[in-house]
Amino acid sequence: MAHASPEALQSLLPLLRQLREIKTLKEKQPGIFYCRSAAFLHFHEEAGALVADLKKTSGSGFDRYPLTGPLAHRKLLDDAKLRALRADRSDD
Repeated sequence: MAHASPEALQSLLPLLRQLREIKTLKEKQPGIFYCRSAAFLHFHEEAGALVADLKKTSGSGFDRYPLTGPLAHRKLLDDAKLRALRADRSDD
């Protein structure tokens, strides 16, 4: 599945700005974030809607977040902050 296009990401600009403030994340391409050297968060267009894939806390793989509105955006942001912090601490 292809990543979301730059045009699709325009609707997520406030969320993307907040994600860019997380110090341990680096945005390699628009909407594609890494934590350390590992893929961490990215976005897809799925059946006309935007979804986010966020790296699982343990093990491999990603959790899918439908981005249906402000509450869904807040949930993704909160989980991304928590998981980025955990990933950063586990490297110490």
